[in-house]
Amino acid sequence: MGIHRKGEVTLPDLLERMKTSLGKDVGAIGCFVGVIREVSTDGELVKYLHYEKAEDAMEQLEEIALDFERIPGIRRVMIHHVVDDLSPGDDAIYVLVAGVRRAEVFKALAEIMDRVKKEVFIWKEEVTEDKRRWGHEIDR
Repeated sequence: MGIHRKGEVTLPDLLERMKTSLGKDVGAIGCFVGVIREVSTDGELVKYLHYEKAEDAMEQLEEIALDFERIPGIRRVMIHHVVDDLSPGDDAIYVLVAGVRRAEVFKALAEIMDRVKKEVFIWKEEVTEDKRRWGHEIDR
C-alpha cells in the first residue's frame, strides 16, 4: 500500500513488483488507474485537482486490501494513491489485484474502488478557471 507524491510510483514498477511476489496458482492480474479528467462534470476545463489525506488514510487502504486478500481466489492487492496537485491526464490511483481467475480479479477491482471512495479519508479539490470546489460537491 502507499500514499505518494506525484511521480514517486509508476504502474509498470508496481506491476513488476507484484509479479515477482506471486504464487504459482495466479492466473490473472488486473489493474485500475484513476486518471484526472480535463473536463469537469459541469463542462468546465479543469486546471488541476488538489488531494489531501487524513493521518489514518494509509491504515484504511491496508484494511481494504487485507479484506480482499481473504477472499477465496484473490492472492494479492496493492492500492497506491497520489496526494498532490495533479493535472489533467495525471494518474491519481493505482489498484492492482492478483488472483487465480479473471472473474474474481475484475469483481474485486470494482469493489475495491467503491470502498476506497466511501471509506478512505482522501479529499480532492477541483480547480477550474472559474471556481474551486471540494470532492463532496463533485460528481464521483
